[in-house]
Amino acid sequence: MQLSQRLQMIFRYDIITLVLVASIVQSIQSKKCNKSHPDGSYEVTCNDPETRSCGNASVLIDVGGTTVGTEANLSCLNGYTLWGSDSIVCLDSGQWSQLNAYCIPDDIGDPNIQSFDGSIYLFNNFTGSNYSQAKEYCTNICSTLIEINNQEEDQFVYETFQNLEIESLWIGIESVNGGNFSWQSGNTTQTNMYANWESIEPVDPEAGTCVLATPQYTFWAPVTEDCEFPTDFVCEFGSN
Repeated sequence: MQLSQRLQMIFRYDIITLVLVASIVQSIQSKKCNKSHPDGSYEVTCNDPETRSCGNASVLIDVGGTTVGTEANLSCLNGYTLWGSDSIVCLDSGQWSQLNAYCIPDDIGDPNIQSFDGSIYLFNNFTGSNYSQAKEYCTNICSTLIEINNQEEDQFVYETFQNLEIESLWIGIESVNGGNFSWQSGNTTQTNMYANWESIEPVDPEAGTCVLATPQYTFWAPVTEDCEFPTDFVCEFGSN
């Protein structure tokens, strides 16, 4: 037999082998996926949904099932009120729909909650807090002190607290050395490409700072001496 004929036969055998292997793999995968349907169709299910863990402010999820179309009910512990959607749904993709719910403490009375560009904002003008207390309060309810990423969001904040007649607000940007400012997310004024300081060099680089937003000056005001005085603040809940 000529060399070319032998090579053709080897090539045919390789093709047949690959086809058989692919058929076997497909059969095995099909058997694994066919969970309960007698017609051999694939049954999509969702895993246990993930939740945000923030102590007493965690959203409780009551999962009644994991098949597509099943709803899981959301709730809060006593002393907290659910804001947002009261359920999530198991989708065709095998994922749960987005969790857009938060537990807001009842002890703040009638909360002032606003929404803008996919985020929810809780304007805390019910009691004054120093910077550390404000930051801790927001963290404990699964949020952060507000992070302002662009001029549109900045304008939204100023217009809102002017309507609420708030004199000043803590915002979530701070510095440990007065020169490098960062938000709680790790973003900076450089990565966000937005800042609203009164001047290019906002403070002495050797001073530690927290930052206020003030409506009368319409810019961010670093506090270089005392972050302990009480004032209002804004907690921001992200879209996820």
